[in-house]
Amino acid sequence: MSPGTTELLHPKRHPSQETASPRRHYRRAKFLLVLLFVFIPLSARPTASDRAPIVEALGWVRNAPADPVQFDYVMTARVRLLFFWTGKDDVGGGFIRRGFSKNDPRQELLQVLFGSDPAKAPRAINRWGAGTEVIRHKEAPSTPANGDDIVSSAFFGFMKSSTGKSASEMQEELKKEKDHGEQQFTGILSRVDAGRAISLTVPLASEIDYNLHQYAQAEPIMLEKLSSSQRPPRVLENSGGCARAGEFLGTVSELLDSALQNHGGPRSLCYVYDAQVNILTIEHTVSVPKLAVKTKTSKGAMLADRTYEDLLETDFLTANQATGRKVYFSILLGTKGDQRGVPVQIRYQPNWWFQVVLNLLPKPVAQSQPPH
Repeated sequence: MSPGTTELLHPKRHPSQETASPRRHYRRAKFLLVLLFVFIPLSARPTASDRAPIVEALGWVRNAPADPVQFDYVMTARVRLLFFWTGKDDVGGGFIRRGFSKNDPRQELLQVLFGSDPAKAPRAINRWGAGTEVIRHKEAPSTPANGDDIVSSAFFGFMKSSTGKSASEMQEELKKEKDHGEQQFTGILSRVDAGRAISLTVPLASEIDYNLHQYAQAEPIMLEKLSSSQRPPRVLENSGGCARAGEFLGTVSELLDSALQNHGGPRSLCYVYDAQVNILTIEHTVSVPKLAVKTKTSKGAMLADRTYEDLLETDFLTANQATGRKVYFSILLGTKGDQRGVPVQIRYQPNWWFQVVLNLLPKPVAQSQPPH
């Protein structure tokens, strides 16, 4: 890993991360994608009143805007092996997408996909998470969008499941997957309306070990799995004291917009995910006058070498109100020009043995067409 990258890896550590149980680790993987899984016996069957909002929300996801703005990222990861850290640039990546429907400008899309690339990651680890959030506004929103006018929202999450709480346990998981020839994935459809929330979680066993580059191929399989599932959903009536109809990605976006407008002080918003109330808080903001980022390819060539100026660092905490579980992450935003509001770096440490930094990749230079 390049020296320039080393100084970027200083995510905050918290006592809760040092003593996390396997179950806690599993659930806390939910940022990159924010997925809390509950498996319910198949003997129960959903009612028609439960199926209707799920089917409708799946339709929103399937018909999400097809031409959003996209920002691409490269992943640097470090794994702790007993008493020391080992790390590498370009072990994965992903994207953030955002846009509005041309047919219905009241419908907003937020989408993230981040994960490791088994062709580049240490020990060929294949772990990734994706989230697609469709937000339905009362009116065509301005820029930035106003979160107060959200009528309803749907979040579709899809990830390669994992319960390993150490590098050695992750390696054992990989070995079992290879021996059994079956890969485990998990999907969720979470919908929130004013006063009510409903969510459905399903497992998917596959002979194909889909990676983040095959997401477009795997997504319709999981959507169909959710659509045909007879598992009973989780339902939250009266929204548990959270009147907002927004979910995780939209709430992050709204708080970032607020931080850009006013840099002072902590701020919080509630949101409902998996029919459970959470509180998302910006605990701390600080202006970063200059940040140098150097990232190399997996073969050692320079991938990105850039110095950013006038960034805003925002440190987030999301807390589940029922379980008390907490997740911490940081986002560095551009504040000026065409980078205003764009996350240029995302930092996340889900547990004591694994650290992730996602750096914005420069947009490819458009090549001029040769004359005819």
